Amino acid sequence: MKKILNYVTVFLSLIVLSSCGEPDEIVMGSKTITIDNAIQIEAKSSYQLNDVLYVNATFSRYLQEKGFDTLLDIYKSTSSDEYYFHFYLEKKSAYGTWSTIDLGENLILEKGKLNNYYGNSGLCILDQVTNLYEFRVGIPLLEKGTYRLNISNTISPSYANNSFIAVNIETIIRDVDENGSFNFSVD
Repeated sequence: MKKILNYVTVFLSLIVLSSCGEPDEIVMGSKTITIDNAIQIEAKSSYQLNDVLYVNATFSRYLQEKGFDTLLDIYKSTSSDEYYFHFYLEKKSAYGTWSTIDLGENLILEKGKLNNYYGNSGLCILDQVTNLYEFRVGIPLLEKGTYRLNISNTISPSYANNSFIAVNIETIIRDVDENGSFNFSVD
């Protein structure tokens, strides 16, 4: 009987502890903040051969947290001056299947860095003067066809010191479908 009472006490304690303390967004050393349009696609109504499709990411070092009056300094919180997100381009074949296009050396990097370790990752780099994390890349459209650009809506610190919290950013990207794909054709 005493054993059952101990289990009930532990169970009730867990319920009480889980309902107070840190906000629900903090899970195992990470926190997620949602902001609009941190990643933008410079969409056109139509694309021609040799056009360039640009993808930008820009967001402040200081972000509004739900339930807090002061802004969160994500650089101070994470100790990371780089944030990354994944993207990749696919082309539709004549058979209706999609294949990933190797962007390789063709990308036009204007701001930030590229990391091809796990596919294509855009690295948004902190500008210490403007206090903005920035990334801009152009994707040359070298073949006619039907395409989709897939972009992750999660931006994460590229490295995290264990003594800091990882602050992930969820963003809403305009012009993408429910799967995170920007669909377009090159004529």
